[in-house]
Amino acid sequence: MLTEPCLVHLLTNELDRVEDREFCEEIEAFLENHQDVVYSYIYPRDEEDLADQVNHFAPFNEKGHKPIYINVMSKLSAYWDVTSIKDITRRLASDFLQQEIVNIEFIEVPTYEESQATYEQDYKRFMK
Repeated sequence: MLTEPCLVHLLTNELDRVEDREFCEEIEAFLENHQDVVYSYIYPRDEEDLADQVNHFAPFNEKGHKPIYINVMSKLSAYWDVTSIKDITRRLASDFLQQEIVNIEFIEVPTYEESQATYEQDYKRFMK
């Protein structure tokens, strides 16, 4: 899930405009339009990725493949808090699973320390 400030940061600090041209163009188009939420799809790149296609409703690409990953771009909140995560989860359930979800519960919410450790392990090396 990518908020507007996150998308601006990606464009200005993290993405390579040549290597990530298509994704940069998607982000720029979203930032310039009037939609509050859009989805960006990552499709299989090779035979190995085919097994990772989503099994729910999702758009096919020109090769007839479903996405392996769906990014949510949102202008509804500047950051992700519990309320905004619940709102986007409801929207995803409606758009992709055709289910109207009323109650969303967080199970095993990590502590700040656990979140920090995960960040250090998985993401910090990618930050400039």
